[in-house]
Formats: sequence, structure tokens, C-alpha cells
Amino acid sequence: MVTLSETTPSSATATRLTSMAWIGLDDTDSVDGGCTTWDFHLLLTHLEDGGFRVVGYPNLVRLWPFAPERTRGNAALSAELLTDSSTSNLADVLEDWFNNQYITNKSTENVVGSESACPVLVFTETRFPEEWYWNAVRKYVNPNDRLKDVTAVSSAIIWTKKDGKMSSNLARGLVGASSAIAWRGENDCTWEATAWRIPKNIGSRRQVPSALVGSMSDKFPKTILNRDPNAGDSLITPRTPCPVLYGIRAEENAVAEQAHNWLQSNEDVEAAIAMRVHRSNQATDDHIKETCYGIVISKVREVKGGHASLHVFDGQKHCTLVAFKQGGEVNRLLKSLLVGDLVEWRGLTSPNNEIHLESLMCTEGVPRTLSRPNCKCGRKLCRQGIGQPLRCEQCGNTQESVWVSTRFGSIKQWVEPLCSNRRHLAKPLNRQAKG
Repeated sequence: MVTLSETTPSSATATRLTSMAWIGLDDTDSVDGGCTTWDFHLLLTHLEDGGFRVVGYPNLVRLWPFAPERTRGNAALSAELLTDSSTSNLADVLEDWFNNQYITNKSTENVVGSESACPVLVFTETRFPEEWYWNAVRKYVNPNDRLKDVTAVSSAIIWTKKDGKMSSNLARGLVGASSAIAWRGENDCTWEATAWRIPKNIGSRRQVPSALVGSMSDKFPKTILNRDPNAGDSLITPRTPCPVLYGIRAEENAVAEQAHNWLQSNEDVEAAIAMRVHRSNQATDDHIKETCYGIVISKVREVKGGHASLHVFDGQKHCTLVAFKQGGEVNRLLKSLLVGDLVEWRGLTSPNNEIHLESLMCTEGVPRTLSRPNCKCGRKLCRQGIGQPLRCEQCGNTQESVWVSTRFGSIKQWVEPLCSNRRHLAKPLNRQAKG
């Protein structure tokens, strides 16, 4: 039976480990501050100093983008730990750290805490089923249902803040923390070198010149999604007042670390207080189950602001496709579609059952602009009457009465938003999965 720890340490929750264990953390941040990656780094550093060892790399996992009451990105952290009988009891160490960090507020390292954050820390000796991750990355998971699942794991322990609303607390973090533990990443994964700021710099403008980020991308071509080449903007620095200095994404862990070291060697780049490489599901499309197909059955509806939508039939049901103005090429292609066009799409179904498009392609378009063909002499053929052939007024040549149409230029060409307007989870069209 799981033990749910709220405010005070309890020896009854302690379980001595002799080999492997997993921990997960989520919801230590909010829109006004805090950072789960920083808190998890502090926790791992604390454990490493105490004799525990992180196996491989910690996981940084993004989940269902529509999850309620979540900050942008919706990230959760997890790690596998190795311990032996000579070290302190891991569960006790975790409980002491959690209470010190979030309950008694004695920690001086929690530099940007938030009263609205609802941190949840999960420990288990048995790794959770991978299905838990796939459910949480592709749809809404009821926290109460996940709580039942976790409590069924005999070795699991959950720590959360006490405010008299236990279900509300768990709703903000248990799903994420447990899903991060459940993620295997065997189908695909990327890497991120996350660097954090010196505490006195938090709140000030980050000193990471866009030009140097561009140079870094050129020098390390296996880094990904670190700049928007169209706008010339850097994408590695957050805009929130959090401890993160930047996050460098890459296809290989060594490349992510090398790119970080190269940036830090430049005197124009703000110095980082610490860095840790994470294994991640970013840019994998894990949130999308499949590519869908259908026929356009309605005219495009455009609303104020440039957002557009239309209806398609996928062979079984009617679907509403939505492309926001920020979608760029996806938005423009959607607006150009006509009734009868055949399309393919990849997108995420929102809570109101609209499909928010990640990418779009028109595989076969209905005729766009109809006109009469030209005669061999170069002049336009003209219609003579019902049932009559076309005739050239210049040379008198005749031809069967037909129409010709212009070709739809976007046929069989996928389009996607600019990288600055994609979700963390969205896989670029030019990226190949590792699985």
C-alpha cells in the first residue's frame, strides 16, 4: 500500500533499497516563477552528494498540451537511481529534502519559489507501466484515476504539499511525475542541455546573443530547434522569470554538452551556475497517434485575428480542422482549400473536439481556375454553342469542348509552422525518428 506523505517525516514510509529506484517530480513552478528542472537538479545533486548515483541521464518529459492549470510546456522530470545498503535510506532522504524545500521553506537554494506551485514528488522501486506515459501525452488523464494506479504499486510513495485539498494538489503534479517515470523513449528521443542562472541574475535580461546561437547551430549541426532562421531569433532562452538560462536541444547527448561548453567559453554569454543534460521526448510527435486522411466538406471559416477552420470527413465522422494565424504555412494552406480537396493532417484533438493542426498536406485538389484551352496557333478557342466544338476565330481550327484548370501548387507537400510557433513535442518534417 502506498504511503501519502503530507508534511512530516514518517519512518513508516521508509523503504531500504538495495539496487534500483525511480523518482519523479512535477509542478514546482507556476506562471509567476519557479522551475521544475532547477528543483530536480537540486534534488539530484543532493542525492549524488549523499552517495546515490543517477543511472544514465534524467528524463525531461513534455505531456498533453491541453492539460488544465499547467504552465507553458508542461514538463515533468524523472530519474533512475542506484543505491546500496551502505547509504542512508533513500525514502527518508527524499522526504527530508521535500519537506525542507517546500514545507518548512528552510532551503536557500529554492531561489524562485511560488506560492501557487503544487509540487509532487514520487518514489517507486517498481517502474510504472509505459502505458501511463502514452495516456498522459495523448489525452487527459484524471488525477484520481492515476492516484488509484499509483497506490496499487506497493513500493510507491507520494509527497505533496498539505492545504486541505489533497485531490487538487495531486491534480497538479501526480500525473506528470508518474508519467515521467513511465516514459521509456525507446521509439524516439532527443536531448537537452539545460543551464541555470546565477541567482542574482534571475529577473534580468538573459545575455545569450542570437548571433552566437546561430554560430553554435552552424558549428554543431546536430543541435536542433535552437533558432528560427526566418526571423533570426534564438529559441533556447525562455521569456519567463525562471532560473533557466537556456536549453540546447540536440540529437545526441554529447553534442548538447559540447554546444553548452562552447557557448560558455564565449565572454559575451552569461555564465551559468550549473548545467545538466536531459533525455527528452521533445520533437518526437509522441502526442500524435497517427496521420489522418479526409475530404474537405465545407468552406473555410476565418475569424478575427486570422485563425481559420473547416470541416472534413475522414470516412467515419466529421472533423473540424483548426489552423491558427501563428501556424504560418499551415494557416495559409488551410485557407486555400476548397470543398472536395483531399487532405492529410497531423494534429491534436482539443477538449472541444477540434483538431489543432501540427502539419497539413493537400494530396489531391479540385480544379481551381477553369478556362478554355488554346489553339495550336496560340489563340484562345471559343465556345460556339451547346453541343458544338470549340473553334479558333483566327485559323478556324476546331476541338472538342473542354475546360482546363490550374494545378494546385501545394499538392503532396507537407507544411508546418515556423519552429518558433511549434509545440515542444512537435517533430519537424525534416527530422528522422531514432526508432
